[in-house]
Amino acid sequence: MNDITFGQAWNYGGPLMWVLAGLSVLALAVMLYLWVAQAGWVFLPGALKKLEKAKDYEAEGRRIAGRLHAAVDWLADIAAIAPLVGLLGTVLGMFQAFGGIAADVSAGAKPVVLAQGVSQAIVTTIFGLVVAIPCLAAYAIFRRRAQKRVTELEVAVEDILATANAGAQK
Repeated sequence: MNDITFGQAWNYGGPLMWVLAGLSVLALAVMLYLWVAQAGWVFLPGALKKLEKAKDYEAEGRRIAGRLHAAVDWLADIAAIAPLVGLLGTVLGMFQAFGGIAADVSAGAKPVVLAQGVSQAIVTTIFGLVVAIPCLAAYAIFRRRAQKRVTELEVAVEDILATANAGAQK
C-alpha cells in the first residue's frame, strides 16, 4: 500500500482543501468561544446583570437563551457543510479523472489512471468528515451544556423572585 504524506493529500484535494481548513478554524474558534461563554462563572453572572437592567425579564431571558443556542448552532452548520464540501471535491475529482480518460483513449485502457484520479478525489471527502465528525460531537456537548445553563438561569431567577416576593410580604 502506498503511504501518502499530509502535504501530498493536501495537494490532491485541491482548492477545496482551503475551504475545509477555513471551516475547521471557524469550528475551533466557535468551540473555544462556547467553552468560555458557557462556563458557569461567566454565563450566569453576565446573564443576571442583563436581566437586572431589563424591563421585561421574560423577553430578555428568551433573548439570552436564544443567543446561547444560536452560537451552538454554528457547530451543527459546519458539521453539515464540511462533508458536502468534501463531496463536492470528490465529484470534481471524479469528473477530472473521467474527463482525462475520455480525452486520452489510450490512457482509458489503464485502470491505474482511473484509480489514481479516484483516490485523489476521495481525499476531500476524508478531510470533510475529519472536520464534520468532531464538530457534530462538540455540537452535542455544547447543546446540552447550553440547556443546562439556561436551566440554571431559570432557577436563579425563580430564587431571586421568591426572595423578593417574600421580602415584599413582610
